[in-house]
Amino acid sequence: MRRTILIVAVVMTAAVVTAVGGAQTPSITPFPSPTVVQYFVSTQTVTAPSAAQGAGVLTNYFRQGETVVFRAAAAETKSGALLTDQSTKSFYVKIPGQPNVKLAYTAPGKKTVGAPWAWTGSWTVPADYPAGVVALKVLLKAKAGYGSFVQIPVATSQLTITGKA
Repeated sequence: MRRTILIVAVVMTAAVVTAVGGAQTPSITPFPSPTVVQYFVSTQTVTAPSAAQGAGVLTNYFRQGETVVFRAAAAETKSGALLTDQSTKSFYVKIPGQPNVKLAYTAPGKKTVGAPWAWTGSWTVPADYPAGVVALKVLLKAKAGYGSFVQIPVATSQLTITGKA
């Protein structure tokens, strides 16, 4: 009888500890992530270059018909080395319902957008593209692995289409 009571007590304790521990586990993995990130990818959106504004103005608000210029940088997290066209297979922006925007590499010293933004590509917002936040992703396929950039859910950090130009 004592043995049965002891087994029941151990099982009940395990169930309570598991339930309490499970209730405290967050649904989102907090920073820093337990997985090792091989590449750090950063992206900005700017207006198209012009004589008046130079390389473009940093903004995330665009109207239908305007051109969004994506500029990006990627680096190996261990060494901090920036990725170039020699170390990258593909680098592009994925926009729902649109063709991928391929990012082109311009070697340092030959570009006008400033370091470390060696990768650029542009997208003209279609006249019928819906207003609102664009759920874009920037995807990288390097010769030794993959990387990505996803916008944080903060209004001032997301590409937003505001309406007609």
